Formats: sequence, C-alpha cells, structure tokens
Amino acid sequence: MSHANSPILFARRLTLAVLLPLLICVGTARAQDAIRPSLAGEAAAEARRQSIDKIPYNLQVGPIKFRFSATMGLEYNDNINLAEDSTYVFPGNLRIRTEPQEDLIFRPQINLNALWPVTQLNTLRFDLGIGYAFYLDHSNYNTTAILVTPGSQLAFDIFVGDFRINLHDRFSVQQDPIAEIALSNVADYGRFENLGGVSVLWDLNQAVVTFGYDHYTYISLTDQFAYLDRNADILSGSIGFTPSSTMTVGVEGSFVNTYYDQMVLNDARSYNAGAFLETQLTNNLRVRIAGGYQQIDFDDNGLVSDVQDVDDYYANLVISHRVNSVLSHNLAVGHENQLGVNSNYLTLDYIRYTANWNILYHTLLSTELFYENSSESGGTFTGGSVIPGFNPYAAENAHRYGGALAVGYQLTPHVTLGLRYQYTQKDSNLPLRDYRQNRIGIDGTYSF
Repeated sequence: MSHANSPILFARRLTLAVLLPLLICVGTARAQDAIRPSLAGEAAAEARRQSIDKIPYNLQVGPIKFRFSATMGLEYNDNINLAEDSTYVFPGNLRIRTEPQEDLIFRPQINLNALWPVTQLNTLRFDLGIGYAFYLDHSNYNTTAILVTPGSQLAFDIFVGDFRINLHDRFSVQQDPIAEIALSNVADYGRFENLGGVSVLWDLNQAVVTFGYDHYTYISLTDQFAYLDRNADILSGSIGFTPSSTMTVGVEGSFVNTYYDQMVLNDARSYNAGAFLETQLTNNLRVRIAGGYQQIDFDDNGLVSDVQDVDDYYANLVISHRVNSVLSHNLAVGHENQLGVNSNYLTLDYIRYTANWNILYHTLLSTELFYENSSESGGTFTGGSVIPGFNPYAAENAHRYGGALAVGYQLTPHVTLGLRYQYTQKDSNLPLRDYRQNRIGIDGTYSF
C-alpha cells in the first residue's frame, strides 16, 4: 500500500509515546511491589459466582439455572435495501435506476440463558437468542432459516491457580446489511459467523499475561456474497504491568491468517503490534488507549486484481464515565484497517458516542451518535465487467453518520416495553451508492 510518511511517522510517535510510560511503570511496579486482587484463582472464581447469582434466572433443574424470555418486535424501515432515489447513465447510454424500498417487519425472538456451575471454580454457560424476520411487502427477504443474535455462545470458565482459562464458541446468523459501511443496494446480507477457541489469563500480580487462539468461519447465506466465504486462524496476546490497582500498561499483538473458499478476493496475513494503557482515573471515570503498527500482506491469487498491501497504524481510545446516578456515557474513537467486501481492505476512522439516562422511574433512555469515514483499496475484476465501463470493485471513499434514540420501560416485573428510532446516512464518491435510512421499532419482552 502506498501511504505518505506522515501516518507511519505518527504511528511510530504514538507507539513511543505509549511505550515510554510503560518502561517507567515497569520500574515503578518492581519498586513498589503493588498488591491487588488477583484476576484468577479461587477469589476471582468466587467473585464471578456471586456476580452470576445476581442474574434473575427463573428456572432451576438440579444444579443448572435457566432464564427464558420472548420478544415480539415490529419495525418500520423506509429503506431496507440501502438505495438512493436516482438514475445513472453509464458509458454506452446504459441507464440504471435505483430507489429505496420500504416495509414493515415483524421480528419474533426467544432467548435462553443457561448456567451450570460444574464445580466451585468452573462454570459452563450457554446463551442463545433465535428469531425470525417477516417482511410484509417484500416476502422474498424473509429469513431463510433462523436468525441467531450476536452474543450467542457456549463458554466454559476454568480457574486453576494463577490461571483463568476460557473455552468458547461464539456464533451468529445475521441478515441486516447496515453494519457494513461498504454495502449499498443490498437488503439481504445473510451470513453465518462462528468464532471458537481458547483464551488464557495468567495473573502474576505485577503483570498479567493473556494469550489465545481462535478459528473464525464466515459462510454467506446468499449466492451474491458467496465469494466472501472464508476461514481465519487468529493468534493474540498481551502483557500488562500493574504499577497500581487502578492502572495497567503493556504491549499487545496479534496474527491473523485468512483464506477464502473462492478465489475472488485475495488471501491475507495480518500483523498487529502495539501498546496500551488502561487506567481508572476516578471511581466513575475509566480510560483505555491503544495504538501501534498494522500490516496486512495479500496474496495475488484472486480474480480481483488488487496489489495494495497495508502498511499503516492502528489507534483507539475508549472513555467510560458515570457522571451520576442519572447519566453514564461512553466515547470511542479509532483508526483501523479491516478486510474489505469489494476489495482487499478498507481503512476506517470512527467516532461513536453513547449515553444512558435514568431520568424516570423504571425507564431507561439511551442515545447514540456516530461518524465513520472509510476508504477502500480498490481493484479490477480480471473476469471482465458485465456493464461496459463499470467496475464493481472500484475504490469507494465514503462517510456515514447518524444516531439513535431508544426508550425502555419496565411495565411489570415480567414485561419490558421498548421504542427505538435510528437514522443512518451514507455519502459516497461512487454513483448510486448514497442512501438515507430511517427505522422505527417497538417491541415487548416477557421474561418467564
């Protein structure tokens, strides 16, 4: 990838700026021999058990606790296919017309949470949310099987001495394309995603070491995006030093090997290396900052001719602040590179802000604001284009912004009502890829 020297220079300065306090804090930690509660072992396992006991499980069979709930939602969406109302004339006087489609969508869903304390220290948990989407006017977009909510997982926590081991398998089936900034003119972005592996935390009191391995699987549920089917092997680790009970500073890194089932996009190997700082500035204010170097090398084995690699920095900042009993809010800012949908990769800068307001009794008000700016690496399809003069893999530069307002009300101990409005707007440099979307949803949840 061809970048100016300034981002690389900035990355080096950022890494140095974070590493300097790391070196200072390491010496301080050794001198002070800081003592804090362990993140592993029997005390941590007991704290985890007490926290889990507070969850309102509503059924117990032997040692296994269950929690069931059911939700019925209704959503109005004025642009389910992320399209703009426009016509574009391609070379050869070929006209293409796009227009938004609106619909009412029924979303029934059931949720199951199960917890099995296998021993005093080891816990097995299972979380599952399954649902369906019925489109009133466009039944061709109805869910083909079932939807599985993100956060569904099978996890086993093991506490052994100074080690906390987590075995996990996290999975989801989703359809909504709004989460992917590179998509336009798409209503059904059905995909199955699975992340399974093991993570280990080793608490040495003055330092915390984490390392893990995961295998990631992506399977498209539509023929249109079958070329995105892929697998990835992920290695990650970090070493954090704790000069005090409220501060952790350290280094982190990861390696990801991605290989596609179809030879359309190019296989890739990603390397991240950097430093991080986490600190609890006050009882109500927590900050995490991280940054470093990111490199992604691509093979030239796909039909999309895109020879650019990534040689860039990554950075992110998260601030969590509980102002008082009424207001708590979070701010996240970042710069990163991720695998693309239409080309090798996409560079993303983002700002996201969320706030929770406990203004009225039994009522929670949430607000969200976001801004994203993306740049694709771009490429050309060696198989040729169906439309003369049109390249579906051309580099897109886009920015997207919007927000949401949600209200939740506890009607009874078993019934919760919800209302949500969300607005999203995308502006692109490519024709027929802008859109605006408004969606309003209401739902009711019954916890058995």
